Formats: sequence, C-alpha cells, structure tokens
Amino acid sequence: MGYLVVFNKSIVPIITIIAIAFFYNKIYKPDIKEISSVALNVFAPVMVFYSVLKNRITIHQLVVPFVFMIVLTFFLIIIALAVSKLMKLEGNSKISLILSSSMINVGNFGLPLIYFAYGDKAIAYSMIYFVIFNIPLITIAIYITSRQQNVYDSLKDILKMPLFYAFFAAIILSEIGFSLPRSLLKGFGLMNSGAIALLVFILGLQLSNIKVKIAFLQIVLAAVFIRLLVSPFLSFSILTVLGVRGLERAVSVVQTSTPSALLPLIYMIRFDRKSDLLAAVILSTTIISGFTLPILIQLLSH
Repeated sequence: MGYLVVFNKSIVPIITIIAIAFFYNKIYKPDIKEISSVALNVFAPVMVFYSVLKNRITIHQLVVPFVFMIVLTFFLIIIALAVSKLMKLEGNSKISLILSSSMINVGNFGLPLIYFAYGDKAIAYSMIYFVIFNIPLITIAIYITSRQQNVYDSLKDILKMPLFYAFFAAIILSEIGFSLPRSLLKGFGLMNSGAIALLVFILGLQLSNIKVKIAFLQIVLAAVFIRLLVSPFLSFSILTVLGVRGLERAVSVVQTSTPSALLPLIYMIRFDRKSDLLAAVILSTTIISGFTLPILIQLLSH
C-alpha cells in the first residue's frame, strides 16, 4: 500500500474541501455558527440514523466493540489529562487536547479509508466501529465541551442534541427489523453523503479564521503524538486482550488510528468556546495521518 496512493485517495479529497471552504470564508464571511447548527442538528443525526439502519446493526454486534470503545476512550482521556497537567494547560487548551486525543474521526475519514484498504469484506466491521465510536462523540464530547458546572446540567445539554436520539432510535428500529421505505432511504442517503462534505467544509471555514500562534505548536505536537502514535498501540493491545483477531482487528485498529474527529469542533462553536486550537489539531492530524496510516496498514497486513 503505497504512501502516495493512500494520500491521494483519503487525504486529497478532504484537503480539497477544506481549501474550497477556506477561500469561501475569506470572500463571503458566512455565519459559521449557523452553518454548524445545521450540520449538528440535521445532517449529522441523519447520517448516524441512516448508517445504522442501512447496515442492520443490532445490539448483539455491539457488545465487544462497546467494551473496546470504553477502555480505549478511558485510557486516551487519562493520557491527555496527564499530558495537560504536565504542560500546565487550562480552559480551552486543556479541553482541546482532551477532545483531539480521545475523539476519533471514524466516519468521514475512517469509513472511506477502510473501504480502500480492505475492500467490501471490511464494510460490516467498519460500520460497527463507526456506530460504537459515535457514542463518546454524542455524550462525553458534549459533556467536556459544555460550560455547565455539574453532571446534571451537562446531561441536559446532551439530551438537547438530536444526534443522541437519532442513534438510539436507529438501534431500536434495527433491532426489531424495521425497514425504511426505499424512497426515504434514498433521501437519507443523499443527506448522509452531504453530511460528510458539510462537516469537512465547516472545518475549512474555521481554519480560515485561525490566528497562528507559536503557543499552539507544543499542544498540537502532543495531540498528534497521542492520536496517531499512542492510539494504534493501545487499540492493538486492547483488541488482542479481548480476543479480536484477523480482519476485524485490522479494521478496528486502523479506524481508531485516524485523525481527530470533527464533531467536537462543532460543539466548541455551539457552546461559544474558542476553537482555533482544536481546528489546528484536526488539520495537523489529518495531514500527518497520510504518512502514519500507510505504515500502520502495512504492519497489520503481515
């Protein structure tokens, strides 16, 4: 699996959308918060709902991946907290490091990457891990980002998010064997495709507003190290202990070694937090993963 092939297939499309959004924002100055609200409250819930139902994902299939998600997310957050303490980070800097280290882009980056690397036979595994790792994205990430001072108020913020209801509604409907009418499925499919592009577009809009700060560099490097180097090692170790082998292990290790997720960036905007640092980390992990992921894929193929 050559570097240039992976970079061309997985990284270049993302960079293309980011570049278009970057220049669009410079010219037209759109309301990023309003666009983010549409993505978070409409397109992202439809994407999750459609993906779960279309791939007939049930509760039974989610047990081992769920345990894996809990353990991996826990360790990544603990490591990020330890690093933030060593670096004496506070406020948005600390939150950005935790979110970028522990929240993973298993969807609009991970899904196409897995298809390219392993083909049709890996799609089922890929979708399962996509669904499972959306759980911390719609719970923990909101809790961390929310400005509420207690768990109860943060839970209220979580329960305001349509993404939360879309996920659990889709799981229940899939469990009972419910099928959407084909016409509705096509409509949701179109919105699902649009959601991926829209999430990346929002990243590009935010990146165009970034003020370059030397202080970002150390935090960005720490986040890149955790997300792209520590995470693959942890994933492989945890999955081995859980008895996951073969193609499923390769898929889940690669998919959980992808760049930092985009949704936390939208949450930061939604909750009126400064998001420049998080956007810089997402861009950095996205670009650098073009070099780390081919190595990982080759190692797992032996």
